[in-house]
Amino acid sequence: MEDFAAEAVPLTEEDREIFDPLSSGFIWYTPPLASEASNSTGGHQWCIAGHDMQVLTMTVPTGETITTEVGTFMYMHPKMETKVELTLCSPAGCGEGCNRIWGGEGCAKLLLVNESGEEGYVGLTPNFPAKIIPIKFGTHVASGKSLIAKSGAYLSELGDVDVGCNLDFGITTCCFAGLGLCRQKLSGSDDSIAFLNAGGTIVYKLLKPDEVITVDSASVVAFEESVDLGIKWNGRLCGCCTCCCGGEGCCSTTLKGPGRVYMQSMSFSRFQAAVSQTIERDEANNSGTSQSSPVSLPSFLTQ
Repeated sequence: MEDFAAEAVPLTEEDREIFDPLSSGFIWYTPPLASEASNSTGGHQWCIAGHDMQVLTMTVPTGETITTEVGTFMYMHPKMETKVELTLCSPAGCGEGCNRIWGGEGCAKLLLVNESGEEGYVGLTPNFPAKIIPIKFGTHVASGKSLIAKSGAYLSELGDVDVGCNLDFGITTCCFAGLGLCRQKLSGSDDSIAFLNAGGTIVYKLLKPDEVITVDSASVVAFEESVDLGIKWNGRLCGCCTCCCGGEGCCSTTLKGPGRVYMQSMSFSRFQAAVSQTIERDEANNSGTSQSSPVSLPSFLTQ
């Protein structure tokens, strides 16, 4: 199995002992493998820097455009320009714009355009604390197939990538599997790359045919469309104690192979909840102080 940095070499046996010490098939995504050297895709050089809150840097040849989500721009070449395209008014038409919005993206997308006579560069970063996952079509997604992702997972792209919507009409999976009715669908030509956002430590696994894993619903980032999404009830149907006190709700998500699945250890919603609880606790502890007292930082930031 390859590391899913788009141009990484296959993992050696020594690598496997580091990134899969239990030989479970779950491979840790390690940013240094993705950022030791730049990668080349369609005339663009790109690399991912950092460990927890990463930066994606790409070269932009003359006449080329980088498409990204609003709020992800960090820096660029001084001769490059920014433009905004409303998805509902895009050349692709209103229908594609609606699909993009239903897939969790905004009503506008940012275009970073190089109309100068020299090669430019751009730096992008997720608009929440996250790692960047490069997914190469034809390598990490089977040729001619699509990737199903959680709403809002898309960050940017290189090559020909279509961001759309996949509707889940299954009552149980729609309501309980954690991805909702509208899931993001990413399609692309071979060698195109979609860059995704995901929080915490990233783990991925290549499922064999009929192999099933059970995961926390908030941990699912993306999976190949060949993977079947399902649910598993936690405890017995009348196990109210398990549902209410187990911390995982009434059900968990199941993923059935074949195909690759990508998971995160800290979803943004879970991160928000942890920060909110800490702030509320600190505000309660400081409720007796005067209004002129400075606001204290969350305790986990001061440790």
